[in-house]
Amino acid sequence: MKSKNIDRTINSIAELPTLPTIYMKLSRILNVQNSSIRMISNIISEDLAVSAMVLKIVNSPLYGFHNKIGDMQRAIVILGLNEIKNLVLATSMYKTIKQLKSSSTFDIQEFWKHSIGCAILAKVLAETAYIKNPEDVFTGGLLHDIGKLIHVTYLREEFEGVVANVVETGSQMFESEKKILGFDHTQTGSALAKKWCLPRKTINMIANHHLSDTPDTLTKEVAAVHIGNILCISLRMGSGGEKRVPIINQKAWKILDLKLSDLEYIMQRSTKLFEESISNMELN
Repeated sequence: MKSKNIDRTINSIAELPTLPTIYMKLSRILNVQNSSIRMISNIISEDLAVSAMVLKIVNSPLYGFHNKIGDMQRAIVILGLNEIKNLVLATSMYKTIKQLKSSSTFDIQEFWKHSIGCAILAKVLAETAYIKNPEDVFTGGLLHDIGKLIHVTYLREEFEGVVANVVETGSQMFESEKKILGFDHTQTGSALAKKWCLPRKTINMIANHHLSDTPDTLTKEVAAVHIGNILCISLRMGSGGEKRVPIINQKAWKILDLKLSDLEYIMQRSTKLFEESISNMELN
């Protein structure tokens, strides 16, 4: 499906989700040269639910601080701006996603767990492969399947057919989406990311994470999300609706220059972080 037709589909959907307001404000102020810790703290504190969740996670075993962190300014100083930005995105998105309704065949809460799992695995992969700014890869992993959320929310009846086709044929979801919808979640998701004015790097991670057509300019960031997604499926960290574990593209493995011995560490570290993260988000 041509890009302009996907854009037309995106534009035709009423009430498209927007990036959480708190995240947009935070992104803008982080680009201001003279922004202060106090200004950043004040923005996060505008949303009591998000700020409470951030502090809860900061004080969880996930970070292992011995002394309780009771205020946002201290949390920002200790964790750093990029880590705080990731936490704000994750918690504010969770707040939005948990209000959506699951369909009979697609569980929104399991989708959320899969998004968190992929984000964590992609970041750990990025750190292990010495990719600059692994926090950016976390964002790509968190948003990699955002197109599925658009489909299940706004194209519910058609998406039920997609899920049924995945079950019947064992195809990957993006293949069934192309067959039934004429486009897949990587195209919808990346089109939405463009409307959100996200960085080109993030858009590429969303658009190319399946590597169905390996781009000539395959980046390490895309490779990390690709492998992170597949490991997430194999470890059963939530579910994005897939019924089989895809095969890792060898070009992605090669570009990260990882060894099989790295895999055990990556999986163990990510599983621990995933379990601690989910336990602090009160999924219900």
